Amino acid sequence: MVFNSLTFLVFLAIVLLLYYRLGHLGQNRMLLVASYVFYGWWDWRFLSLLLFSTFFDYYCALWIEPEHNRARRKLYLAGSMVINMGFLGIFKYFNFFADSLQSLLAVLGMHASLPTLQVVLPVGISFYTFLSMSYTIDVYRGELKATRDPLNFMLYVAFFPHLVAGPIVRASFLLPQCEAPRVVKRDEVVNGVWLILMGLVKKVVIADRLAPVVDWGFSGSAPPFEGLNAWLIIYAFAFQIYGDFSGYSDIARGLSKLMGFELTVNFQAPYLVTNPSRFWQNWHISLSTWLRDYLYIPLGGNRYGLGKTYRNLMLTMLLGGLWHGAGAAYILWGLYHGLLLAGHRWWQSWTGADQPRPAQPAGSPSGWLPRLKGAVMIFLFFHITCIGWLIFRAGSLPPRLNQLLTVENYLRAMFNLGSWGSPHPLVLGLAVLGGVSFLFQWKQAAMNRFYYWPGYWQTLAVISSLAAITFLGVFEGAQFIYFQF
Repeated sequence: MVFNSLTFLVFLAIVLLLYYRLGHLGQNRMLLVASYVFYGWWDWRFLSLLLFSTFFDYYCALWIEPEHNRARRKLYLAGSMVINMGFLGIFKYFNFFADSLQSLLAVLGMHASLPTLQVVLPVGISFYTFLSMSYTIDVYRGELKATRDPLNFMLYVAFFPHLVAGPIVRASFLLPQCEAPRVVKRDEVVNGVWLILMGLVKKVVIADRLAPVVDWGFSGSAPPFEGLNAWLIIYAFAFQIYGDFSGYSDIARGLSKLMGFELTVNFQAPYLVTNPSRFWQNWHISLSTWLRDYLYIPLGGNRYGLGKTYRNLMLTMLLGGLWHGAGAAYILWGLYHGLLLAGHRWWQSWTGADQPRPAQPAGSPSGWLPRLKGAVMIFLFFHITCIGWLIFRAGSLPPRLNQLLTVENYLRAMFNLGSWGSPHPLVLGLAVLGGVSFLFQWKQAAMNRFYYWPGYWQTLAVISSLAAITFLGVFEGAQFIYFQF
């Protein structure tokens, strides 16, 4: 069941009809059942995996909190991490590491036939695993009290708007909303409806309209054309993945607002930034903050000199790449962004940009030169990001294509200065969809305060969105890209 399907609309109508008629306890029970129905719609067999992970972490937290013996506390935390990471390892990474080991042994002259698993990847496993595991870590650190109500914890993990593709909401943020009676406010419902419409425009108009172009461009081991036009395929994927994932996050937040819940913002204009640090503060925010708080900082962060800071950045982004998928291309994509972050940190240190600076007087003019510099840096870093998306997209290529060779062929075509030629007819449609994508990012803050818009702007925005969805939307119920992670 996907958000952009008729089945989900019927499901949502039933959920809301029941939700508004029930008290707090009844709402939680009904939402929990509805969330399990929503998840089981893909494959009911994986409900047992979700339930086992949920209950195991629930009891681990209950054992950790009152325990004063340090060794036992660590043992309970280790149990939670081993179970969660074990599920990820079996379902997501076992075949990749088995194949990699087999290839390595072959290079060393040893031939072995290692077993592989013929299993389907449970949808959303990376999201709910990180979400549930963060709860036990927070309880272990003493930053959160373990809940005594299994119903609330089960709803926190399984809440259907965020279950299969995030955001990865912390227990300290969402669990209190499960525990306390919720008030559905008119302005939040209005904002929620707008977020749903905006998310659908991003998904069915931008992302799904660009999907055939991207699939066509990556259907072979080399791009269908070279030079300037080769960039069109990469631009198309950059706008597709933004529209797809940020659209899902918007719909998830909008659905939650209809029921009095609030989810964390997951995107804030990621293509209008000037450096890699800003990018990861604005793209998939819930994952980047998870990696920062549960990996980068525990490794030492930037507290022990530049050398260890670079190491910590590389390890963090390597795990970030692996989180997205089991494949050489995803690892390379993580290392690519790790190098960008390390390079940016080195540049800041070398230029002294990381040192505190005196505050600028309020209202001081920025001038045209800093604005021009900012625009140039946005343009350049967007293209650096697009090269990363080329590596990332190669991770989704069919096994028959050599992923890294495809990346090399695309790079050769993109930087073949002698074959830039005239723009392909695709450029007009791509420019329109890309322009709408940038508009959503440029007006990010305003998009999240729809209730406060003047009435005529609200009417125009809703009519325009409905028209775009109706006449330009793709309604095959295409799944969201991040479902595969």
